Amino acid sequence: MKTRYLSYAVAGLLALSLQACSLVDVTDIAPPFKLSEENVITDVPSANKVLTGTYAQLHTFDMLVNEPAVTGCMGLSFDVGTGGSNFQQFADNDLKADNSTLSGIYTGWYTLINLSSHVIEKTNLLITNDPRKNEIIAEASVLRALGHFSLLRLYGQFFDTSSPYGIVTWDAPVKDIVAKPRSTVSESYALIERDLKFAIANAPQYTSAKYASKQAANMLLAKVYLYKRDYAQAALYAAATIDQRGNAKLEDKFADVFTKNFNSKEALLAPPFDDKSERNNKAFAFRSYVLPKMSYFDLMAGDPRQTVAITFTAPPAKLIRNGKFNNTVSASGQGLTANTEYFLRLSEAYLILAEALIRTGNSADLAKGRDMINVIRGRAVATLIPTTVQTKAELLQAVLKEKQLELGCESGEEWYDLVRFAVEGDINIVNYKPNVTSKTRYIVPIPLATVKAGNNVVKQNPGYE
Repeated sequence: MKTRYLSYAVAGLLALSLQACSLVDVTDIAPPFKLSEENVITDVPSANKVLTGTYAQLHTFDMLVNEPAVTGCMGLSFDVGTGGSNFQQFADNDLKADNSTLSGIYTGWYTLINLSSHVIEKTNLLITNDPRKNEIIAEASVLRALGHFSLLRLYGQFFDTSSPYGIVTWDAPVKDIVAKPRSTVSESYALIERDLKFAIANAPQYTSAKYASKQAANMLLAKVYLYKRDYAQAALYAAATIDQRGNAKLEDKFADVFTKNFNSKEALLAPPFDDKSERNNKAFAFRSYVLPKMSYFDLMAGDPRQTVAITFTAPPAKLIRNGKFNNTVSASGQGLTANTEYFLRLSEAYLILAEALIRTGNSADLAKGRDMINVIRGRAVATLIPTTVQTKAELLQAVLKEKQLELGCESGEEWYDLVRFAVEGDINIVNYKPNVTSKTRYIVPIPLATVKAGNNVVKQNPGYE
């Protein structure tokens, strides 16, 4: 495992070189394996090496910083600091299709998908009895599913399984630059589910957030079903994540998640970094490009997590700052700006289970859902939700708020929660985000260059034509 981690630096160069080959064309990916495609993966060790390069894509700025920052701006966590006009469009929920940040995120996820598909295809061809073969395919399948799901929930009508506005999906590496139309939402979900079910059956047990695991696949599939509005399946896989968590566990203290970062056993998938020498700028960007909203600070009043999530600079300025992503210090005492991104965190599985149970509406599940919320509140040393809070409507509001308290100022999860709860009729989204006056603003546009390069084979989202 140590060898795999140390090879991140070399593998990162591979991922970045492949990304540099990508074109803003059709789906913003180009075939990067033309020169030595048949020779890249020849055995299990070489497959491991290319898989490590695939993980390194999660370490790029668009994945590590830009996407969680701008979705937090779309939601309730962040105001724009020095992020500029591109970020402000996200905060205003008024995106233009030529937004360069929008294009970078789109390109980044498709690069991950293409790298993952290459690993899956070529490793599958290996003739070997080495059990690591299927584990490699399973880990790459989790990464491909993460890529497709991340694209679907941002650029596709994920909330409507009858919609034709899914995403362009790939179950094989791109070999030719050709225009490919979008899959339907239902078809998009089907590929994501297929990859994750394979991973659940074949991925290794959780040992570290650096790598995909059976537990990470279980949690991601629970999240996928929650977004798909298949609450029975969401509950099933969320419960499996918790009950079969293996070496993963909730940290005893909320603050420990963010001091241990990718080494936390609560993190199920989080890119590593060298805290003694690296400057990936996540910590810097999350205390400058975007800043916590004062309304978020006020929401957390009386909650012990407030002083962990939000800090202030020294008087007299006392400027608000994100407390979850802090600098590290080099061996020579120099401040460094690196940090991680929590793509999957175990505490969220408890809240997925809570919501899925509450949505059934029966009294036993309502009580179990409240218990799941209280597991997270108990760890935070916050006041538990009393048994007098017992109706479906009350408990849905409780889980919506709890996700903001637990996960705010991280990855913009509250934006997607607002959309999902609005679709279900639980909230009026304009009370939270006044500019979101129609469902067309529940998602963002496909990058303009992609639509143009494909001669409109990739259809633009309604409202952004």
